[in-house]
Amino acid sequence: MTVTSSNVAVRSLLKQGLAAHRRGDFVAAEEAYVRVLQIDAAQVDALHMLGTLHHQRGDAARARDLLDRAVAAADAAQAAAVLANRASVHLACGDLAAAESDARDAAKADPNAFGAWFNLGLALQAQGAAAGAASAFAHASALRPQHTRALLEWLSAATASQQFAGIAQRLRSPLPALAGMRQSTLDVAMRMVRYGQAGPAFVVLSQLRRELPHDEEVRRRHEIERAYGAAGLLEQQGGTDAALAAVDTVLQGAPWHRAARMLRAGVFAERGEAADAVAEYRRIAEIVPDDAIAGSALLIAMQYDPAQSADGIADAHRAWAKRHMLRTAPRLSAHELHADPDRPLRIGWLSPRFFSGLVADFFLPALEKFDRAEAVHILYDSGAVVDATTAGLRVAADEWRRIDELDDEALCELIRRDRIDVLVELSGHSPGNRLRALASRPAPVQATWLDYFHSTGTDAIDVLISDASLSPPSLAHRYSERVLTLPSGRLCWSPPLDAPPAVPRGAIPLRFASFNRVNKLNDAVLAAWSRILESVPGSVLRLKARAFDIADQHAHFLARCAKHGIAAQQLELHGYGSHAQALLDYADADIALDPFPFSGCATSLDALWMGVPVVTQIGETMVSRQTASLLASLRLDDLIAENADDYVRRVLDLANDAVRRSELRATLRERVREKLCDAHRHACELSVALREAWQLWCRGDLEPGKSE
Repeated sequence: MTVTSSNVAVRSLLKQGLAAHRRGDFVAAEEAYVRVLQIDAAQVDALHMLGTLHHQRGDAARARDLLDRAVAAADAAQAAAVLANRASVHLACGDLAAAESDARDAAKADPNAFGAWFNLGLALQAQGAAAGAASAFAHASALRPQHTRALLEWLSAATASQQFAGIAQRLRSPLPALAGMRQSTLDVAMRMVRYGQAGPAFVVLSQLRRELPHDEEVRRRHEIERAYGAAGLLEQQGGTDAALAAVDTVLQGAPWHRAARMLRAGVFAERGEAADAVAEYRRIAEIVPDDAIAGSALLIAMQYDPAQSADGIADAHRAWAKRHMLRTAPRLSAHELHADPDRPLRIGWLSPRFFSGLVADFFLPALEKFDRAEAVHILYDSGAVVDATTAGLRVAADEWRRIDELDDEALCELIRRDRIDVLVELSGHSPGNRLRALASRPAPVQATWLDYFHSTGTDAIDVLISDASLSPPSLAHRYSERVLTLPSGRLCWSPPLDAPPAVPRGAIPLRFASFNRVNKLNDAVLAAWSRILESVPGSVLRLKARAFDIADQHAHFLARCAKHGIAAQQLELHGYGSHAQALLDYADADIALDPFPFSGCATSLDALWMGVPVVTQIGETMVSRQTASLLASLRLDDLIAENADDYVRRVLDLANDAVRRSELRATLRERVREKLCDAHRHACELSVALREAWQLWCRGDLEPGKSE
């Protein structure tokens, strides 16, 4: 407490008043504060503490009057505490806007003022702004790590807004005592579990269990989370059958357990049981309708399920956006920003996967080739993985931002501060995406590309970058974005430098191959493959997937194949191993079989590079047209089937044409190199598309539903 008056009597009276106030003697405290004000009517500390006292007594009107006078008399050093307490009075009176305003002013005056951030969190929370509340409570909890309510309010608001940045790191540090807020702790833990944060919930419950070892309800809840954790460990170790049994036990006692159902859905998906995965994700949506992450998982699962229609999938994406992106900001005005259609641009790229993998494989070559006179490129890394590829991306970028610990509000503030003209998000609905942040429209133009093969469904994304095969004009009605197509294809591939040569193949036995993940191998695919194997006596099918390194999944897949009449001796099931080994395993393969409706991309490119032709079945979704897009670029339309019967027919035609297969084996690599591997051309086309998006925005012509 700062005493501004030099009057000894004032200092003495304030000391007496504060001592009485602390011990709860409000009468003595009030008397001391009043006597100070009789000496100095504008004494800030006396006005402040007397106002606080009346607030504690429930006299809001008197409290507000005194705090108003204190604010008017306070200097910069005193303002934060007074404003924070006046925010408390506004909260008690239900004047939430005034409470928010005072709390923000207090935090601005003193960023280390706990009460300012805490009251800001309460004000925002009461107004339904859970994301902002989570950010404010996070600040408050950082300032007072042992403040129990601040931590619990943060966890609660973060869960409600699904803004989990920083929570795992915080829970690795000592927690405050929780027993004094037992029910609130149980409620927060329950909410966290329902929104997929079972791990953090277990940490909180473990602390509460240690504090209340004889509390039966705490014990029961802790045991549920421990049982779920054991199921998750079984799944990670490859014991999928045991994991499913353990999860079912958890769900018998806790049918609401979101994380257990997510684990169950994930096992179904990885086994290729797409319909069961979709059903489980839909059950989660019923239990936790506001769970955007599980909602995105459902959208992905639907694209693996041949029973889902293209219209149904598109409608589900729009429904997700309607539920989870309610406050999409209006598009920024080019007139207001004095936009110049031809100036150099500032382009942002947002992804959680700036490390070794497919995103880097397809993005890094273009990033290195971009014309820096046209644009500056800033990368926003929302992942937490750093490897050698990350270092390469950082070198290729003009600027780099690590944002995995930023909530949506802070992320958007950073993008605005960076003055981004075109923001390209690279995730769509893939895990770790930040789609919901973009509802605030931090950039004038927002685009999507690369790591998701579908329209996002949200009006917050203006442009989707594709190609004419993936996204023909006839399918434009299924896109919420304006579709801009690249002439040479949506993607550019960098072939492996150490790939072995594509050598001629002997005639016996005819070997089909598919190195796609098992989750793409649904029953419709297995049925078609069964027909193919039956029609080519002595033929074998080589499959490579990490699932086949796991005994449970290996056995389960063989059982599924047997139901379709595919005998174990017709199969060569290999674990995926290294990429180099996968390329070698194409050396004695004749025809690659593309799954459907979720077709291959990188696996198809590998096969083609090794001289192995790929037969695909095209559909009406982007993901069902990936391999078809590659084949169209190579002028191999005869390998693109329209339906399952046509798929089988085209595979058998190729199986019976050794001359055609030999010609393709000798020429495919050069075709791929010419048509799909020109990074300079791809970078130019991508730059032209982003410039076009910017110019469309400058003209006010970015309406969705068009394909160009």
